[in-house]
Amino acid sequence: MLDTLKYGFQQGTLILLLIGGLILLWEIPQYEGNVLSHKDKVLQLGTHLPPYEITTFLRHITTRLPNYREEFQYAQDKTGIPWVLLASMSYQESKWNRHAISPTGVRGLMMLTRSTAADLGIQNRLDPKKSIAGGARYLAHLYSRLPNTIQSSDRMYLALASYNVGIGHVRDARLLGRRLGKNPNQWDDLKEVLPLLAKKKYYKDLPHRYARGWEPVQYVTRIREYQKILDQVVKQEKKNPPVKI
Repeated sequence: MLDTLKYGFQQGTLILLLIGGLILLWEIPQYEGNVLSHKDKVLQLGTHLPPYEITTFLRHITTRLPNYREEFQYAQDKTGIPWVLLASMSYQESKWNRHAISPTGVRGLMMLTRSTAADLGIQNRLDPKKSIAGGARYLAHLYSRLPNTIQSSDRMYLALASYNVGIGHVRDARLLGRRLGKNPNQWDDLKEVLPLLAKKKYYKDLPHRYARGWEPVQYVTRIREYQKILDQVVKQEKKNPPVKI
């Protein structure tokens, strides 16, 4: 009798533990979903970026972006390009480092080449105001040079790709895309075509020949991820504006 009671108690305890475990498994995700900070929720957005890069980006939004935010907003007023996109593009170019210089000689927040800066009338590429204004004007210029058949976000993605690899190579990718049965007006098709510009069997008959076509694809992808995160930060700011003392 005693053994039977002991066995029944053990079984009852086991059942209670199982039920308790199931309740915990259900409640923990619900709890985490409610208590996650805004920063944690933003971290979940960067699906194409490694976590450490997202963490660094969020830190730089706080420490570096405030130095240039008004300039990006002013560039939006002048060009119509969303300042968040311009800021995201600049972060991809220079990590918002006004003194950035690449091994190939491009420099400044928007990493302008010497020739592009000269065309824009910019003498000092390390001047943040001039770099941001010049980069925004140049992106707007590239956007305007694309065919009217390219619409909506595809047009901006191709303008960004042109900023990175040159509009001539983007035109080559569109030409090659037609040959391969792709839609030359859609980014989702051309991002598969652009890397082929590095293969001789594809670029040998194209006007601008070889290009590191995988780079503009990575470039646009990363800018879109940065923009997605920064958009969320800006939206949160509007909901909880800082208190001015």
